[in-house]
Amino acid sequence: MTSDALPFIDDAAIAGLHLTPDEAREALLRIYRLNHAGRVVSRPKTSLDIGPGHMFQAMCAGSEELGLATVKWLGVAPRPAGDDRPGIHALSVLNDFSSGAPLAIMDANAMTGLRTAAMSALAARYLARRESATIGFVGSGLQARTHLEAMRALCPGLRTALCSSRSERSAARLAEHARGLGMEARGPVSPEEAVRGSDIVVTTVPASPGLEPFLDPAWLAPGAFVAAVDVGRSWLPEGLGALDLMATDDREQHMRYLDGALTLHCDLSELAAGIHPGRTGETERAMFVFRGHAPADLAISGLIWSRYRAAMG
Repeated sequence: MTSDALPFIDDAAIAGLHLTPDEAREALLRIYRLNHAGRVVSRPKTSLDIGPGHMFQAMCAGSEELGLATVKWLGVAPRPAGDDRPGIHALSVLNDFSSGAPLAIMDANAMTGLRTAAMSALAARYLARRESATIGFVGSGLQARTHLEAMRALCPGLRTALCSSRSERSAARLAEHARGLGMEARGPVSPEEAVRGSDIVVTTVPASPGLEPFLDPAWLAPGAFVAAVDVGRSWLPEGLGALDLMATDDREQHMRYLDGALTLHCDLSELAAGIHPGRTGETERAMFVFRGHAPADLAISGLIWSRYRAAMG
């Protein structure tokens, strides 16, 4: 690579930057406060839908304050049970905001995992009980692992993980990972057990042909918080109206892509800016249901770029 070549920052290089869940969450807090103030330009996610769980998507955002703009392009394809290969492949291009010049290309798989977990953790900052002790997973792949680390950073009292997956091997691996972090863990367990027994629930069920909702919101304990990374596809829609708080990443995007009949109380910009108070009672049950939002990718891309330049001297 010549000295003036556009750098490609791959997943290994990103891992070597040792970004923490706290740093990622704080980067998102800043971008969503800027977003609420109208100082972030973005567009709702564009999706080229091929079939269930098979799509290509583009997301773009820019901020004069950060001096950066980014676009992320990703392909999503279904994987059968037991297939551990990634089902999402993503790349990001980062540009200078003022000149428009490209700065770097990033392998966005690890970045997306870090970003998505940080979005859930930012929502949990306002919607989950900080004294939460048990976290349950329905879906036990990469997103579950990054969410475990992000939620433990936010709620250090998390002591127990309940792991459910259509692949028993994946559930067992996630449980083993949790034990390596000093937690108690059980897996595989049934989806109902993972939901009923948890203060925080993370659902990452991939789209697949013939998938029908199978999680009953009535199983949620008083005070529980759900990060529905799977856009809520695993939850019985007729039961969601009984929840006390329903949040998303962005209202405009929610209305374009999600069920408009779903009662929505707040989004991340409103929570970060203090416009909505979040949880106000110990027994309120809350869900964060979201598709991913371009300003969050911008925040994490900027964090990676700043740390990368510092590491390169």
